[in-house]
Amino acid sequence: MIKNKMDEVLDGQISIFDLVLNEVKEPKKEYAPIVKSHKDKFAEIINLYKPNAARIVKRIYGALLVELEEKTLYFNSDGVKELELRKDIDLLPADEILFVNQDRKLNDMQLEKLKGMHVAEYIKRKGDANIIIQKQDNTIVINPKGWILEYLQKPKYHEDEVYKIEVPKENIGLHILSAKTDIDEKKSTIKPSTFAHNVIDFEENELVEIKYKGTKHIGKVVRIYNNGETLNVNWDGKQTAFYYKAVKKLKEIKMKNAM
Repeated sequence: MIKNKMDEVLDGQISIFDLVLNEVKEPKKEYAPIVKSHKDKFAEIINLYKPNAARIVKRIYGALLVELEEKTLYFNSDGVKELELRKDIDLLPADEILFVNQDRKLNDMQLEKLKGMHVAEYIKRKGDANIIIQKQDNTIVINPKGWILEYLQKPKYHEDEVYKIEVPKENIGLHILSAKTDIDEKKSTIKPSTFAHNVIDFEENELVEIKYKGTKHIGKVVRIYNNGETLNVNWDGKQTAFYYKAVKKLKEIKMKNAM
């Protein structure tokens, strides 16, 4: 009888059939966590506070401000709440106003400073209390305290937040000169009471006739400032500031036509 060599196992030896084979396992795949972008994180915050926020602003350096009734929440660029600040934080021209429930009004001091700068247009963003004047090389801001500040950053705004100051050619000199400036070759001087004798009796919500880019329109007075010299008129979905002498009352037009 021939023995199977495979059956011959010497002392101290182990049969290959007694070996325990370990299963070869595939290495586990590690998946990196999906990190949401800043936009996604901010979107969640905006949706959460949007119903009750006075305004929501993305700052030029990437942070997010959520202004509530009595305070402002500060979220860093990662969407983490870091601080609670006061209400009515001053904004920079390059800050982006994302959402507004409460607008900010301009005050008489700002409008007087604007008048003295002799510009053709200015920017008033919804939710911002600053007057912004964009120039070729810089940006000028008139803040609520009447301070005139200069920035190198470009402002972020919407087209419907640009207001043009329309002044008739024959009244440009009268409009831009200050109370102590000579107005003609005879060195006659305008005194502070010059405009006082003019009876300016326009009222808000009053229908008026204006001329814009050579075409006449019927509009409504929505705001009066600069002691009645400047009227903000809304018509056909547009809104622009006009010098009061360029605005005609509908009553006066009807009377002239009747005569």
